[in-house]
Amino acid sequence: MTEPDTETASMPISAVRHLVAAVATVLMLPVQAFAITAAPVTAAPADLVAAWTGRRLTWADGRVRSDRPIDRRRLGLVVAGFAVGLANAGVLALIGLGLYVAVTVLIGAATGGPVPIFEAGPGQVTWSTVVWFTLPGVVLLFLGVSGLAAISHLDRRAWIAFARPSADDLERQVDRLNTTLADVIAAVDTERRRIERDIHDGIQQRVVALSILLARAERTGDAEQRRDLHRRAGDETRQVLNDLRDVAWRVYPAMLARDGLPAALEALQDRTPIPMTVQIGHISGIDLATESAAYFVVSEAVTNVIKHAEASRISVSVTRRGTDLRLTIEDDGIGGADPTGPGLSGIASRVSARDGRLDITSPVGGPTVVEAELPCE
Repeated sequence: MTEPDTETASMPISAVRHLVAAVATVLMLPVQAFAITAAPVTAAPADLVAAWTGRRLTWADGRVRSDRPIDRRRLGLVVAGFAVGLANAGVLALIGLGLYVAVTVLIGAATGGPVPIFEAGPGQVTWSTVVWFTLPGVVLLFLGVSGLAAISHLDRRAWIAFARPSADDLERQVDRLNTTLADVIAAVDTERRRIERDIHDGIQQRVVALSILLARAERTGDAEQRRDLHRRAGDETRQVLNDLRDVAWRVYPAMLARDGLPAALEALQDRTPIPMTVQIGHISGIDLATESAAYFVVSEAVTNVIKHAEASRISVSVTRRGTDLRLTIEDDGIGGADPTGPGLSGIASRVSARDGRLDITSPVGGPTVVEAELPCE
């Protein structure tokens, strides 16, 4: 027994998918029109329509669209999608009209009744009329289907044109990545020095003190003094363990990998000396790398507030908007934050490494608002 031709068998399914996708572009015309008119005010509708377009094309032909149009090109993609929807609407209307005429003629020929669309009375439309209409009808149907196929091809080409970066975009991206790489290397070196300083100035000193206490307890002959030294050594041991946990937490909190971003942020909230509120929306389906980047953006922003802002409260908001994870960190401190300072520039490097966006607003007198968007698809 021969195997069925998979490609041939899938052709009807592919045709149905493209037809449904064409109908979807027509149904989305009001949404696309709204996205275009709202573009001067907000880019959110255009972002959602662009993401929907990628998923629609992927569903229609099975080719995953993992690339994302850059910000300034998304509106162009939406405008192109609106034109595609109008073209599909015209072709589908012609096909629908042709099918209506065909059904009306067939009913008239079969029943001998009138055909109002041609102002034909009873018995005037016969099977001979059907035969005469067959060839032109088939040709028009073929042209209509070919038109849908051509529009679908143009739709895919528009996605490629707007989603793929130009040579100038690629050059800027390479320059940005080179800068980001240098910033990441510098940040890693800074973090290594900080860890070394924490160990040398904190943990190492406590371990030395612990060894001295144990040595004194071993040499003393006074039982009461020995018990006191052992008690102090126990306290010192617990403090060493706490310091080790703090260092490990700052390097990478185990809770982030085990329980996810919400749990890690709640733990950060408990460890922060300034009153801090955390609001987390529906963010399921975020990959671990994005969650990790989001956590450290929030953590570094909170650390910056604690060190410099003289704030009495911090609020953190984490939401998902389309294909982006949006982070907002706000404090009521003195403001005037320097975006080129080590804290905020480190956040900028981390966001840039994820191909995200960062906006910092910090007027003198406050409040300071740090907004970051990280791609999560």
